Amino acid sequence: MFLFRKESWCNILLVSSRAIALSLDPLFFFVPVIHEDKKCISEDKKMWINAIFWRSFLDFIYLVHFVVKFYNNKKEGASNTASTKHQRHPRKCFMFDIIVILPIPQVLMTNALAEMKRAEYTNNVKILNIVLLIQYVPRVLQIYQSLKELEKFRNIPILIRGSFNFFLFLLGGHVAGAFWYFFSTQRLISCWRKACLHQGGCIKGSFNCDHRFGNLSALHDFCSIDSTNTSTFDFGIFLEARKSGILESTDFPKKLIYSAWWGVRNLSSYGSNLQTSAYIWENMFALGTSIFGLLLFLYLLGNLQVYMQRRASNYVEKSGEGKNQALDEAVVENILNELEQLYKQRIASKSNEKSPKKRRCCC
Repeated sequence: MFLFRKESWCNILLVSSRAIALSLDPLFFFVPVIHEDKKCISEDKKMWINAIFWRSFLDFIYLVHFVVKFYNNKKEGASNTASTKHQRHPRKCFMFDIIVILPIPQVLMTNALAEMKRAEYTNNVKILNIVLLIQYVPRVLQIYQSLKELEKFRNIPILIRGSFNFFLFLLGGHVAGAFWYFFSTQRLISCWRKACLHQGGCIKGSFNCDHRFGNLSALHDFCSIDSTNTSTFDFGIFLEARKSGILESTDFPKKLIYSAWWGVRNLSSYGSNLQTSAYIWENMFALGTSIFGLLLFLYLLGNLQVYMQRRASNYVEKSGEGKNQALDEAVVENILNELEQLYKQRIASKSNEKSPKKRRCCC
């Protein structure tokens, strides 16, 4: 049952490596750490180093795979006279692989953290957020393309296929939760900036913890998490992140599990439990979470239906083969019985023919 061909194992490992790479990219979003007592933001150095190391390590593996793939395709192209229509497809795949290998999170997160520490308003962070979201599209499409190629191998057990689809759902929740954590830190900093704008002169410098000073009471009163005070800042779906305390924590497992739970919960409910504010970017994120959860559910449901139909067809084929085999055995058994009877009759007839001759010889 679990004896696959070498090509099947290679495709399974390739899809798994791409899914693992996608799961490691959100580690960059857990780098910002909020200090409520000082009203400033810093970086988790340990998380930053681990994220860069693992992302660079997987990029190196992708680069080796890309070089080997390019060499093999070039060798096959030299030996085979393929048409230009078939030669365009590998070029598109190579461009796709190059985009995936580019160190986009490493560069963008460095700029995003620098922009988040600035005390004045800026739209650069919003642009960086959009680019960070878009850079996930090639990776998701790459995994989807690999899964489509994996469907050609019918010898892979349904248990492995179902487990991998369940892992993809958890992966989607992990990515959504990481974005939620990252946007929560930005929303809190926006509250600080708005408080400084209304109070006037409460900030001198930036929100960097290395050189942070100013009127902290104004920020504390305006950005309070007290829901009974209507004059406070409306955090919307990011209020839960502040109440849970994960924005101030450096405990990575705590932040990871809580954020992943938030993502899985809202993806499975299609974002129906999200209580948003009037902030447009927050509503767009909630809308994207709902749509992504619906698409992911439809994809998993479609795969489940295909697997059930395939299993039913395999059962019908096996049962049909069993019936045919039973019929063949019955026919063979009847033929053997008839041959045995004919053989016995032939032996009896020969014995009857020989017995009179022996009597005449004796006489």
